[in-house]
Amino acid sequence: MNNQLVSKSISQQVSKSSINTLALLLLLLTCLSAFTPKPAVHDFHTSLTEINYNPKTKSLEMTIRVFTDDLELALTEINNGKAVKIKPEDYSTDALTLKYLRKHLAFVSPNKDVVAYDFIGKEVELDATWLYVEVPAANFQGYSIFNSIMTELFDDQTNLLNLIYPDKKKSFVFDNKTKVAVYPF
Repeated sequence: MNNQLVSKSISQQVSKSSINTLALLLLLLTCLSAFTPKPAVHDFHTSLTEINYNPKTKSLEMTIRVFTDDLELALTEINNGKAVKIKPEDYSTDALTLKYLRKHLAFVSPNKDVVAYDFIGKEVELDATWLYVEVPAANFQGYSIFNSIMTELFDDQTNLLNLIYPDKKKSFVFDNKTKVAVYPF
């Protein structure tokens, strides 16, 4: 009988010890996971801008595709660290978006004047946001295109720009080293 009691007591102690060890191990893993870098939502950083010349209005219509999380990060930075969330049908971030775009995307005249443009709106998809901008009528010959979208955030940022001027197309690649190109038409 004593052997049974001793065996039961040892078994209970081992069980308590195992449970305590397991609990300690789970707590340690939970704490360590808080310091483990989280995987990026996407492995590359890119934007795509398409500029179409509208012969009726003689204006340039720009469509800019960016990753929504990258845009939120960029807007948060220029919003003095106050978090910005991009949502469909929410126009509260439009002024901040225009401020960001005017700082990072520009048409510059030969005498260094920056052309003002209008923010038309945005469309939010699952992971991307489409921004729509219109540049008023002008003769852009001799102008430069400046594009530094997200380059202040990511070393590997690449900005592709397709310019379509009635029936001609010219493509540019901008990054941290190349931020300016001459308007070709």
